[in-house]
Amino acid sequence: MIENNIFDTIAGLPVHPLIIHLVVVILPLSAISLILLVFIPSLRKNYSLITLVGLAVSLVASFIAKQSGQALGIRIGTPGEHAQWGEKVFIVAALLFVSSVAWYLLNEQKSGLTSLVGYVSTILAVAALVVTFLAGHSGATATWGKRLQSQNQTTTQSIPGSTSSGAIELSMATVQTKNTPADCWAVVKNQVYNLTAFITAHPGGAANITNLCGTDATAAFANQHGNQGKPNQTLSAFLVGTLGTTIDSIPTPDPIAVNNGGEEENEGDED
Repeated sequence: MIENNIFDTIAGLPVHPLIIHLVVVILPLSAISLILLVFIPSLRKNYSLITLVGLAVSLVASFIAKQSGQALGIRIGTPGEHAQWGEKVFIVAALLFVSSVAWYLLNEQKSGLTSLVGYVSTILAVAALVVTFLAGHSGATATWGKRLQSQNQTTTQSIPGSTSSGAIELSMATVQTKNTPADCWAVVKNQVYNLTAFITAHPGGAANITNLCGTDATAAFANQHGNQGKPNQTLSAFLVGTLGTTIDSIPTPDPIAVNNGGEEENEGDED
């Protein structure tokens, strides 16, 4: 079950993808504007205050993006690299805002420290551009990488972890290769599940499953469903075997069990 979180959803949609677009637009624009102000004094009179406002909005938005990203991660699993870059965006945005305010006040006072603080602000502005790009790129990779990868996957590819006798080793290494919507395995509580057939049938949306392909999804599943009976019953229809064992063939999920499981989950308690 997911606890109520003001950063979780709004109007039934996750807050994170709604707010992150504000960050990746306003923060770079404000950073570039600050760099121009530092090196072109004639622009300062007309554009200093609006640049500070943009940096303030960027700081608030980056904080909301960080918090909403954590809330979204509880629902669908946290993409580690993207989460780390999101933390860095917030830190850099905070430092940039503080330094820009200091630079503005020093400039108004005609202080001798104005140039020094301006150079520091310029370095932070460049850092903001870099981390914003890397955060956006890692987020796009986490969202679309596996989906696009499935288009290049061939059906004749051999099964990783299989032996000459046809046995399949259910190791984490094997599961990690099953990381696309066309071949999606995941581990939950030391059990290996083949979720490929359930991606399009999942009541919560396909993305919630594709983000878990090739991973240990124990924490994500527990945060979303806990010990609810119906989701756990649905999951059992996709069981391949216990992690660390070897099987002779991949079980085929019972279509009736799969469909009934999806319907039951819809009828269950809301998260």
